[in-house]
Amino acid sequence: MQMSLLTHLLGPRSAFDGGLYLPDRKAGLARRPIQTLHPEGPLHVPLTVRRDLTTEPVVRKGDRVVLGQALSRATNDQAVGVHAPCAGEILSLERVWTVEDGFLPGAVLVPDGSSDKVPQHQGWDDESIIVQLAECGVVCDMPRAPLHVVMRDAIAAGVTDLIVNAMETEPYLTADLRTLVEYPGRMIDATCELADALGVSRAILAVPFRHRRVVRRLQSEAAGRYVEIVALSNPYPQCHPVMLVKAILDREVAPGASILSEDAVVLPLATVRRASDAILSDLPTTHALMTVAGDAVEHAGTYRVPVGTPLARLAKRVGMLAPAAQAVYGGPLTGSAFGYEDAVVTHDSKALLLFGRADVSRPVPCVRCGWCIEDCPVGIDPPALMRLETEATCSEPKRIALRACIECGLCSHVCPSRLPLSETIIRNRIRFAGTESAPEGGTRH
Repeated sequence: MQMSLLTHLLGPRSAFDGGLYLPDRKAGLARRPIQTLHPEGPLHVPLTVRRDLTTEPVVRKGDRVVLGQALSRATNDQAVGVHAPCAGEILSLERVWTVEDGFLPGAVLVPDGSSDKVPQHQGWDDESIIVQLAECGVVCDMPRAPLHVVMRDAIAAGVTDLIVNAMETEPYLTADLRTLVEYPGRMIDATCELADALGVSRAILAVPFRHRRVVRRLQSEAAGRYVEIVALSNPYPQCHPVMLVKAILDREVAPGASILSEDAVVLPLATVRRASDAILSDLPTTHALMTVAGDAVEHAGTYRVPVGTPLARLAKRVGMLAPAAQAVYGGPLTGSAFGYEDAVVTHDSKALLLFGRADVSRPVPCVRCGWCIEDCPVGIDPPALMRLETEATCSEPKRIALRACIECGLCSHVCPSRLPLSETIIRNRIRFAGTESAPEGGTRH
């Protein structure tokens, strides 16, 4: 389906009320091809992809492993094992530090420079795609879970629509855009395979309208295929699954409810990219595709980084113009500022942002400007929900509003008083609404 003349002239349909067009900070980054960083020095590989998903190691100190070899295996059907990101020797089994989960069981792997890897399967045998995804350790970013678990839940819920989310609307982030530029056909192929496995009647790839050349290339690749390319305006947080379901399907997810309740499943493009390696190339997840950027970075770009690479070493390898006063893991609005130098790259790492100057502005009392209310994409009142921190009880309407928050961080971003609105709302949701996460697909700070 070609882009209509009216769409060319007037732009795509409006998406949702609220939101904000942010400076994207991607002009130079987006033109630089993906680079692969080969392992240097010991890799501290987590042996599980999430704290509560238990695995058991299948290697011991002194073992030699090759690229793609299993280092751990799942202890139940909700977890996935982890695979070696390179060939080398297991130096020790010890805890490793991750930004998302803190300490996890891990293995210290010393690369030996060899290109040895596990042999690929010669055929599909009788394995389903879902089994293939589980064996290759493919994880989903939002919701943060193994992909085979997300797909099983979607099939059980009887979803009719698959949306692949390539709406990378946070500043700096470029991994999805570079993927679409360099591997458009492969992403269409993988989307078709996933749609077939899910049994959906409609598969949609959502992309920002502003990248018109990319949109046209994807439409060419998808011609006569199962995938519809939908170009959307890109106010933040258009990238959130709840917003995409509203903008594309005109369905509203109830506060705190799963997107599956609206007969849809939303998969991030990063997840589809990992799935393409498993489905099309029989390759396990061993690397993360990350944006490394910020005013302290000399060679900003999009990098394919071995899992287990210390973030401090990654920063040194891309070059530093100045010491980083602030490091952010993830996007600038939804990521986490951290200072633990031993943190490592995990399967779902998406960005490392390094800045020469830290934000040290202090909060002052609310000036009642109303910007946070005006820009909130789900129409809640952030100051009212923040004030719950000093209250002992919470009314039912406010409980519903707490569950409706999608943790986009926009209220904190626009607040001229620098109030930690988003962070406080999350704490109050845990306290009053009895949930630790946003509606399915929510982000974490």
